[in-house]
Amino acid sequence: MQQFQVSVLEQQFAVWILYFFAYAFVGWLWESGYVSVRKRRWTNSGFLIGPVVPVYGFSMMAVLAVIEPFENNVVVLYVLSALLITVIEYVTSWLMEKLFHARWWDYSQIPLNLNGRVALPISLFWGFGVVVIVKWIHPLISQVVLHLSTTYGLFAGIVLIAILMFDCGFTVANAMAFGAATKRIGDTIEAKKLELRERLADESTKLDQDRNWLEAYRNSSDETRRGLRLNYVQRRLLRSFPTLKLKETSTPANDIVKMMELLRKKQK
Repeated sequence: MQQFQVSVLEQQFAVWILYFFAYAFVGWLWESGYVSVRKRRWTNSGFLIGPVVPVYGFSMMAVLAVIEPFENNVVVLYVLSALLITVIEYVTSWLMEKLFHARWWDYSQIPLNLNGRVALPISLFWGFGVVVIVKWIHPLISQVVLHLSTTYGLFAGIVLIAILMFDCGFTVANAMAFGAATKRIGDTIEAKKLELRERLADESTKLDQDRNWLEAYRNSSDETRRGLRLNYVQRRLLRSFPTLKLKETSTPANDIVKMMELLRKKQK
C-alpha cells in the first residue's frame, strides 16, 4: 500500500513538472512568435537559451492548482486568471529588474498601467488567454502530459529540470555582467554623440541619432573599440526584448544593438 502511494505521488509530481515545461514552451512559442512578427525575422524572445519561458509555466501551474475548479464558470475563471497572472507578472518584473538592473518589458505607453510593469489591457488579454487555454488547449496538453508521465515517470521530469538548471545558471551568469557591459558601450556612444554636438556650429541643427554618431564611430580607430564586446547570450538578450530599458546607462538599447552590429561587421 505504501509503495502504491509513493508511486502515485511520483506520478503526480511528474505530471506537474511536465505541465510546467509544456506551458513554458507554449509561452515561448507565443512570445517568440509575437516578437518575430514585429521584427519581421525569427527571434528567440525568451530570457533563457532554451525554448521555455518559466513565468508562463509557473503561471499556468498556479492557474491549474487554484482556478481550474472554477472552469465551468467562465466569468469567475476570467477574472481570477487575469488577477493571478497580473500579480505574477508584476512580481517577476520587479525581481528581474532588481537582479539584473534592467526593465525587461515596459508597458508605460499602454493606458492604465501600473509602474510600467502591468497594464489593464494586457491583464484583460491574459484573462482571455487563460480561458481559451483551460477550455480548449489544456485537454490536449493533458493527454500528452499523462502519456509521458505514465511512460517515463520521473525520468522525463528530472532530465528536463537538469537541462533547465544548466540553462538558468549559464544565462544568469552572463546576465549579471550584462549591466556593466552595456554601460561601457553606452558611455562610449554618449561620448561620441557629445563630441558630435560640440562640433556642430549651428546649435539649431539636430543630431541624427540613427546615422551621425554611428558613422563617426565607424570611422574611429580599433583602439577606441577595444573592450566594447558582448557575448552571445548578452547580444541575444539585447535583441530579444523590444522594450528593454537599461538602468546602468541612459543610452537606448536600440543604439547599443546598432553598435554591436557595426562591431560584428568590422570583424568580418
